[in-house]
Amino acid sequence: MAEAEVWTVKRILDWTRGYLEKKGDEHPRLSAEWLISDACGFSRIQIYTNFDHVLTPEELKVMHDGVVRRGRGEPLQYVTGEMPFRHIVLRCEPEVLIPRPETEILVDAALEGVDAARQAGHAAQVLEIGCGTGCISCSIASERPGTHVTATDLSPAAVSLAGRNRDSLGLSRSVDIVQCDLASGVDSALMGTFDVLVSNPPYIPSAVVPTLPGEVKGFEPGLALDGGEDGLDVFRRILELAPRALRPGGTLTCELFETNVGTAADLCRAQGGWARVEVRKDLTHRPRILVAVREGDLAQGGTLVEPDKVLAVSQDEPSSVVVRDVAKLLLEGGVVVMPTDSVYGIGCAATPGNPGLPRIFDIKKRDRAQTLPWLVADTRDLLMYGVQVPDWAFALAQKFWPGALTLVVKASPLVPADYLRPADPEDLDSDGQPAAPTIALRCPDSKLVRDIAREVGVPLAVTSANTHGAASATSGANVEDRLVQMSDLTLDAGPAPIAIASTIVDCTGSVPQILREGAISTQAIMRVAGF
Repeated sequence: MAEAEVWTVKRILDWTRGYLEKKGDEHPRLSAEWLISDACGFSRIQIYTNFDHVLTPEELKVMHDGVVRRGRGEPLQYVTGEMPFRHIVLRCEPEVLIPRPETEILVDAALEGVDAARQAGHAAQVLEIGCGTGCISCSIASERPGTHVTATDLSPAAVSLAGRNRDSLGLSRSVDIVQCDLASGVDSALMGTFDVLVSNPPYIPSAVVPTLPGEVKGFEPGLALDGGEDGLDVFRRILELAPRALRPGGTLTCELFETNVGTAADLCRAQGGWARVEVRKDLTHRPRILVAVREGDLAQGGTLVEPDKVLAVSQDEPSSVVVRDVAKLLLEGGVVVMPTDSVYGIGCAATPGNPGLPRIFDIKKRDRAQTLPWLVADTRDLLMYGVQVPDWAFALAQKFWPGALTLVVKASPLVPADYLRPADPEDLDSDGQPAAPTIALRCPDSKLVRDIAREVGVPLAVTSANTHGAASATSGANVEDRLVQMSDLTLDAGPAPIAIASTIVDCTGSVPQILREGAISTQAIMRVAGF
């Protein structure tokens, strides 16, 4: 029986390059590298350090399909299904325009408008018309946290893809996507509140479209390319809309064709109401980017839109999109009010030097010398963050976790100093040595909280969501309004299932010490611990 033919990375790179060169690919080596990266999961550098890697049957199949598609002229971005754009990676699919490097200059112009809004004293509101993959909206939202973007597109395929790109980047709270013509589906209450209107509309003159490269005109959607006789059909409609959409002092910025961007600038000047109109060059030094700033003052005109800081959630069946978004917010130093099985808590990611930690103490009006308990994702975290944990403490965790039980244990070296509870200097351990610092751990019976902790990758430092000394909140509705406003987000899952604080057990000695009796009785604790 003949042995299967062996294809190494080096051999398939050389063969693919030659094949695509014969097919007319202008950059056959680059295409070959993209296809190998997609099939094997290698970076470009790894391709050249893994020449002897033998492709598996599955890798060969992916490579074969990709070479055939690329050989027919299909854009690499459609073949591999993704591409980098600025600081993010996006999915790309047929029927949706492929982002171009030149569009990164358009994002820069939009970010200037966002920064101007911040300097004027408020979080920016951005409207994008014709979002395509979502590359512009997602870049703005990811590079300027706190900015809210409303993105529209007429194409169902574009709206679907942009939504998936947004969700995979954890931006669902920052970017709203609406399927409509221009801004016809945008909430009328938002019109006149936008600080930036940004668009990469169809702008190629109809007569030029047939002259475009085959992989563009043959594969990319004509709806996103053809801008009419002079390429400005859609731009004229955007320009008519802009005064109604923008706040005084707001910015309009559009990517256009090199032969019509000057005409677009003249149309702005003729319309009036613009304090400044300019044309900028793209990466190839061609005039492409229109930037126009409305007359007026961002700090005074228009209505400020407050972002919604309360999000309805489920503790038992949490949305994966919500989990990713909340995790992203926490990793950025955010403070979140969240439901648990016992009472509502306010917390941050338990990362070293997290600016969210002192904010929690300030919001609660609590002494910073105190420490916060950690909510962990799994029972095994007791081994990771605790040391010299007694067997009976493990038995308690096995019995009552997930649940309303907090275990105070000696802290392992993995616990950052910010979160340690130092022992009293006079306290000694059984060997007569100074007692070790401790950490309080709890694995809550809330799939929402556990999933968020897993997504963050570290425990959550959480205390009760109340002003220090006040009653604990047992539902989203009775979280103090002051806490809602001062935190970054409140997750409202309705009434807490138990609505009683957790029982706290000191596990640093030879026998359990009940520091606070809560949802689990002292008798139950002692019985399970064997005392």
